[in-house]
Amino acid sequence: MAPGAPRRTPGPPGAPRAPPVPPPRPGRKNRRSSEWTIQRKLREFFAIPRCLVSVFSLFLVELIRFLGEAVVQALVVGVLTAIGDHVLKPLLVAAFHSLLQPLLLFLLKVLGGVRDLTDPVLDVVARVCSQLAVLLRAVRLVEIRLRPDLRAGPGDGGG
Repeated sequence: MAPGAPRRTPGPPGAPRAPPVPPPRPGRKNRRSSEWTIQRKLREFFAIPRCLVSVFSLFLVELIRFLGEAVVQALVVGVLTAIGDHVLKPLLVAAFHSLLQPLLLFLLKVLGGVRDLTDPVLDVVARVCSQLAVLLRAVRLVEIRLRPDLRAGPGDGGG
């Protein structure tokens, strides 16, 4: 648009126009800039105490962390070690010697007796089974080879 040319309004001629924007009041802009300036100065003023508070809170956080790691951890480890040495170990030793060891010894004796009682029965069953195996081998229903037959020749499939 050339300077000095008449301003054209958007839309068809005769269309309703938007109401004009009222001009700013004389003191409004100055009041906003003065509020902004005061707010900025207050932020600058409170920045120093904010830094001091953040340093103090950082100090407190690190102090709590140090106490938690160095002091409390050492105390907890010491207390747990003392409890283990003076309470837990004697309790476990007493439980083993009064309950577990007699029970295990009883089971050892009972199972040893059962083994001694079943040995002769198992010997009889083993002899019967071997006799049955000899009989079945003679009938050739089943051939059981535990070791290769060294007497057989190479053509007999024995080796």
